Amino acid sequence: MTHQSEDRFPLKYLLYFLAATIIISIVGYLFYADRKNSIENELYRHVVAIKEIKLAQIEKEQTQRKKTITSFLLLPEVKNDLTALLNQKKSSSSLSGITRWSNEVKRDFDFVSINVFNTKAEILFSTDSTHSIYQNFLKHELVIQLQKDSASISNLYLGENKNLLQAIITPIKIANKVAGYLWTEISFFEYLHPIISYTKKEAGEVEYILLKENSDLGFILKDFSDHDSSSIRPLPLSKHDKTELEEFIKGKDFFKDAKFKGSRIFASVNKIPGTDWVLVAKINQAKVSESTRNAALVITLVSALLIGLSGSVTYSIWKRSRLHFITKTFKLRKEKEAITERYTSLTKYANDIILSVDKNGKILEANQKAFNTYGYDKDELLSMDLLDLSIDRKKDVEVIFSSINNPDGILFETNHKRKNGTFFPVEISAKLIKQGDEETLLAIIRDNTDRKKLELDLILAKDKAEEMDRLKTTFLANMSHELNTPMSGIIGFSELLLSEMDNKNHREMAKIIYKSSKRLNETLNSILDLSKIESQKLDLKVSAIDLVTLLQECRYTFSDSVNKKGIEFNTIFDQPKILINSDVNILHKVLCNVIDNSIKYTNEGKVDIMVSETANQAIIKIQDTGIGIPQEGINHIFEPFRQGSEGLNRKYEGMGLGLTITKKYVELLGGKLAIESEQGKGTLITITLPKK
Repeated sequence: MTHQSEDRFPLKYLLYFLAATIIISIVGYLFYADRKNSIENELYRHVVAIKEIKLAQIEKEQTQRKKTITSFLLLPEVKNDLTALLNQKKSSSSLSGITRWSNEVKRDFDFVSINVFNTKAEILFSTDSTHSIYQNFLKHELVIQLQKDSASISNLYLGENKNLLQAIITPIKIANKVAGYLWTEISFFEYLHPIISYTKKEAGEVEYILLKENSDLGFILKDFSDHDSSSIRPLPLSKHDKTELEEFIKGKDFFKDAKFKGSRIFASVNKIPGTDWVLVAKINQAKVSESTRNAALVITLVSALLIGLSGSVTYSIWKRSRLHFITKTFKLRKEKEAITERYTSLTKYANDIILSVDKNGKILEANQKAFNTYGYDKDELLSMDLLDLSIDRKKDVEVIFSSINNPDGILFETNHKRKNGTFFPVEISAKLIKQGDEETLLAIIRDNTDRKKLELDLILAKDKAEEMDRLKTTFLANMSHELNTPMSGIIGFSELLLSEMDNKNHREMAKIIYKSSKRLNETLNSILDLSKIESQKLDLKVSAIDLVTLLQECRYTFSDSVNKKGIEFNTIFDQPKILINSDVNILHKVLCNVIDNSIKYTNEGKVDIMVSETANQAIIKIQDTGIGIPQEGINHIFEPFRQGSEGLNRKYEGMGLGLTITKKYVELLGGKLAIESEQGKGTLITITLPKK
């Protein structure tokens, strides 16, 4: 069942695919609609632009013709010929002149005919011998047309062979009075032909319609080609169609989505300048839709490809997700098996007892160490409670119960019993853990028998060592005290013999006795001081001390030694008096020990003693130019019975207690002693003491 559900295509991926399909379809439709609108707008802009340009050209040319004709009538020759004609004084010369210049005007301006009327609408002269103008207008209509305005007028009418003619009527004035009219005609199709040709070339199928205002006249203009020439023929528009179109174009220069003759159209509307005619450029929306067919086909193809691609991507993602799921599941299974194997190995070969206990205290699992230690087999131990192993059950219940509320677990010691009834100490580390939906107590139990035995041995060894240390201190104190008394006698009598003997040899022997006993006495005093410090039997006697005075006394004590060696001995003080509260005897010993060391290990150069103070402490620095101490020797120089040079071949005498005792004295006084040294260059010892 699990494998079948894994192989089945998930519903969520199907939903993803459907969502992608819907989005692609919507985007495709919106793109198509936008493209269709762009094509329509582009087509409309082409038609409108061409129409407006050509109609503006028509208006400009009409104006130029009107101005040219008006200027032409002012020429003296023309004016004289027309005056003679209008005053009924025409002659052969005047008619010849009129014929000549009228033909020139007709040729230069492409006029169809040129006519001269008097104010009664009678033709006095015409380039059209048939006088076809009377076939198009009644005489009284001509009177109305001619007398509409004193200025030049222009209009359109349908002439012979359904040719659309534009009449430019210019008044002829004699003595500032209208005496007649010059009627010139031009084929208006000459203007419309470029518009129709250009728009057909740029925009495809565009149908042009001419409508006369306040009339039933309306024509559809058709472009006919005959051999190498082309012409425009008007087709009559029914009264119903004209009425329907006029409803659309009222007050508009553009209309869209109008239904005309069963089809949706959009069209631009322009009034022909200087006339009462309207030109309509009509485009069938069905033909526009045909022009967008290729775009629709491309968009449909791209959308189908994108939908197919989205389906392939969705399927690939599902396959990859499924492969990832299988790989991850396999990896997790392997990791679980490895963890299980490690856990089994860990619990099986662990040196500590590991128990898993449920919330009721029943033992759920145990490792091999538990069976070996307690002496129970697997069935026996797993049928028991953890508290069945305790000697003090009540105490262990309280401790173990506290682990439930402790996120870090608990660590405690108690005693457990084996199957054979013997007891042994244990240390239990317990923590509440979650296994699935259940909580279990994981207890790691260590047999403390060996550790307890070791602790007992260590306690006994410590007690024994402390006892031996006390015996050593007591022995040293007693020995020093017992040896100090006879040594005082030896020193005293040897000094007395040294002063009273006259024999040189005897005096030399007495001197050796004195120096040896003196050295032995100093050693005994050092051992005695060390034993007193370690036994903490020293009582400090604190009093006010002037460091300057105390150092001057020390300087006087070592003046002979300094003079014998021939080295400088300088004392430098910031103040003439520097007071501190301390034990004068112990401080005197500290200073004498340090100064003695500096002089002992300095064979040439100098020893400087510098004393300064701050608000809370006094600082004493003893600097020499002696042999110095190697870096590795500084680490153990303060240890008892250690020196910079050790062994039977050492160069300098002493037991190596001087700096040890000095440092302990300084710390006893609440101060600090620091040493800086470089072998062959000298040593600097800094003692810092509190002032109070």
